[in-house]
Amino acid sequence: MQMETGSINYEYLVNQIQRNLPTLPTIVNELTNVLQNPDASTFAVEDVMTADQSMTMKILRVANTSFYRGDRDRVTDANEAIGTLGFEKIRNVVLTTSVFKMFSGPSAERKFSLEGLWKHCLGVAAASRCVANFLGKPWHERAYTCGLVHDIGKVARFKLDENDGTQAFIDDAQTCLDKKINFFKSELINQSPRHDYLGYLICKNWGLSSFVEGVVRWHHEPNPERRQKVTSEEAHELIDVVIFANWAVNHQKFGFSGHESPDKPSDALLSRLNLHSSLIDQISTDIENELKMTEDFCNLLDGI
Repeated sequence: MQMETGSINYEYLVNQIQRNLPTLPTIVNELTNVLQNPDASTFAVEDVMTADQSMTMKILRVANTSFYRGDRDRVTDANEAIGTLGFEKIRNVVLTTSVFKMFSGPSAERKFSLEGLWKHCLGVAAASRCVANFLGKPWHERAYTCGLVHDIGKVARFKLDENDGTQAFIDDAQTCLDKKINFFKSELINQSPRHDYLGYLICKNWGLSSFVEGVVRWHHEPNPERRQKVTSEEAHELIDVVIFANWAVNHQKFGFSGHESPDKPSDALLSRLNLHSSLIDQISTDIENELKMTEDFCNLLDGI
């Protein structure tokens, strides 16, 4: 694999980032594998959870919030928490708290914050799952995971600036606002490290699936013919879904990903997803409703 693109040595950058970005806990991959089995038992999930005591405590705290517990008795063990929250919500809590504990740090500039980016990524995760469900795809949970980490390269770029005492990331964000373009185009104009490629290398180091790697690498490439090493139709569909979800979440101004000018998905991409104009309004409403629930989820995680 070519690690140097143009004059940017990505191998060096990834080595720099490694010190600041935590490794992905084993529980994430183990839980993902268990929950991909439609016949997974509560006990199988409980076994994975209880192997990570700090994660179990966090899930118990979520299960005991009034948002989930209501008037029921206090939840005291992992098995009860699974019954209260359900597999899907358990997985979401594990993913968001594991992957995005790195989204903390001072706001570098009034307009941008890691918290705003974290909210954007949670929104794209929820919207990706919503779109996949709308289209009747069986891989809607995989879509959630891909949406969640699609912009992990931006976190890496932000952390690199913190390391070096520079502000290349914020300069790129300012170019976006000045020229009314998206972040990817700003990186190309300013010849900055590209967040899609950087994010892809991080996911590769984390040992995430090829589906996740493909989405992170190509979520700004609407043309399937240009997506190198993406071979399956399902992988291309997943990238298309996240591209659409990313646009929809930016369009609805949920969180802030560093720019305010998302490119509308191409007609060819919409056609591949069978999202004809009559369906766009319907799915946009579905996404809007999903984002309201995601807002509640954000507030919930902030409070534990």
